[in-house]
Amino acid sequence: MSDSWALALHGGAGPVFPGLNAAPYRDALAKCLERGVNVLSGKSPPSFSPYEHLNTAMQAVIETVIALEDSDLFNAGRGAVLNEVGKYEMDAQVMDNRGHCGACTGLTSIRNPVLAAERVMSCTKHAFLTSPSAEKFAISQGLATEPAEYFIGDECWEVLCAAHHAKVAADDAVAGKGDSPAAANEDSATGTVGAVAKDQHGNIACATSTGGTINKMIGRVGDTPIIGAGLYATDKGGVCGTGKGEAFLYNNTCGRICAAMDYGGLSMQEACEKEIGRLRPGDGGVMAVDSNGKVVFQFNSGRMFRAMEESSGRRGVAIRQEWEEKNFD
Repeated sequence: MSDSWALALHGGAGPVFPGLNAAPYRDALAKCLERGVNVLSGKSPPSFSPYEHLNTAMQAVIETVIALEDSDLFNAGRGAVLNEVGKYEMDAQVMDNRGHCGACTGLTSIRNPVLAAERVMSCTKHAFLTSPSAEKFAISQGLATEPAEYFIGDECWEVLCAAHHAKVAADDAVAGKGDSPAAANEDSATGTVGAVAKDQHGNIACATSTGGTINKMIGRVGDTPIIGAGLYATDKGGVCGTGKGEAFLYNNTCGRICAAMDYGGLSMQEACEKEIGRLRPGDGGVMAVDSNGKVVFQFNSGRMFRAMEESSGRRGVAIRQEWEEKNFD
């Protein structure tokens, strides 16, 4: 087992948006990466507590996802999207290569859903809680809550209205009542946030959080909190997915990647390429860190907000496919 360390994060995957101002996203990704790396490398303790019972890799991925959740640029925490009735239903999951995991769904007021997932892992005998029980449990653990105003802004309502109108137009087109919409705006918020880390002691951990898909049905659950679909970790490495949740659920993508390494003898790169190749073009992608501290990104969508750093000195931030070589070598 190598004593190297590595951290990778993503802020979602989806189509390319013409005219997108990439600078704020790149800056946010870099800041979130720095927070996680500082914990992973021992430069600073996590901002949350208690944390002493967690291995360093788990501390780092949770710290990274907290930073992503606190940003309003990504579809998790403060930036989570609204369901069909204008409400929040947030999901999260954490897992490590030592057989520990925790997940929760349907959170509506918890500031950092990733901490609720950690509490499920650390403070219950279960692996998965659904709301309203998950919400009540998180509050009982003293986790910070926020009023609706913290999450909901004017832009959230504008995007929801656009997605709703696009769905109505699409339904009318199917029924022969009108033309098909030019774009399905639900893709504008496809994805999750997540982080994968390997520490110097060989611990591998993953964390992921999401607001789901915009204009989703009440109670819809995607891949994010589902073990094997949204993330997975073994001694060979850890994987987080992002994109169209139903595709990752159907294919059990992250679990299959780890199985391809454990039982098929594939490298992390080979396993990621194989399983992303099973998805339809535009479905999304994965990021992974193997037991040697090597980071892999593989995606078939137009963009994937991502950043990484390895103890070898390799680091970078990127968004679109063609930027990868420039920013990651």
